Amino acid sequence: MSLSFEIERGLFHLDFTDHHAILGISLDAEPKAIRKRYLSIARRLHPDVCKADNRELAQALLSKLVNPAYAKLSNEREWNDYGVLLRMTAKRLLQEHQSIALQDERAQALMREEGFESKYRAAIEELAGSQYEDLDRVVDAIGQLSELNFAYLFRREQQNKGWPKSKEERPNRPVPPPPPPRSSTDALVDKYFQRAQSLLQSQRFAQARKELQDALKLDANSSRCHGLMALVYVEQQKQNPSSVNLRLANTHLTKALKLDAKDPTALEARKQITRMMARSGDGKAKPKTKPPKKSDRGGGGLFRIFGGKKK
Repeated sequence: MSLSFEIERGLFHLDFTDHHAILGISLDAEPKAIRKRYLSIARRLHPDVCKADNRELAQALLSKLVNPAYAKLSNEREWNDYGVLLRMTAKRLLQEHQSIALQDERAQALMREEGFESKYRAAIEELAGSQYEDLDRVVDAIGQLSELNFAYLFRREQQNKGWPKSKEERPNRPVPPPPPPRSSTDALVDKYFQRAQSLLQSQRFAQARKELQDALKLDANSSRCHGLMALVYVEQQKQNPSSVNLRLANTHLTKALKLDAKDPTALEARKQITRMMARSGDGKAKPKTKPPKKSDRGGGGLFRIFGGKKK
């Protein structure tokens, strides 16, 4: 079952994805505070922590809301783009705030009370404390937090203070979300790998690639996943010859062998790529004059490595 989340409160009402509300942090939160908050949420949503009936929802919240929010706020380039959109949204608030009804009483109070900045931070901290305790109410909590951001941003723009910027610098290079604890990562990667194997045997290449991409997001240093990805592109090349398939196959093969020179999946991929390039004459290898062995005919390599039967 595919889960999607619709949030139509606060800044979301203006077609703006409020990543600060998703993470439960103030609009002027520093990078260290953002990372600390992200790790706290990621641990809470981890499969080993969640109850069985909440694991699918927890995974969806993490992959579709929390991880993208952290990726956006932790990288300088993404942050700058996000800041431009937020400043534009702040200007829209001056024109459109009266047409948007705020449901949260604290947000309503922030729109008119003095000393709104300290009250805003206190309200954010209070709501964030229980934001991910009840997974069924996370979307409502995000909506409440976004209404607080709505009111705070409006008041700052009203006073010509603009959008608050943090003092810490963000890294220029993308900072991927930290992986989940290693103890369960291997099990998740293994599931993706097994599904990819099955999909490859049934020649469903696109789906196999997707499974392996998800696996490599969890463990970018999985030699067998890189090796199997190389095999996917090899089999794809047999169906629809393309220089792109060979290039990508070689890229993943190189990574796989660099990580583990004895990985059986990677070695099988190398064997098939070498054979393919030799037969086509595109590679440096010289064409073989001797016919292939019986064990090499009919794609036997794939069936052999996956434990299938030879024909």
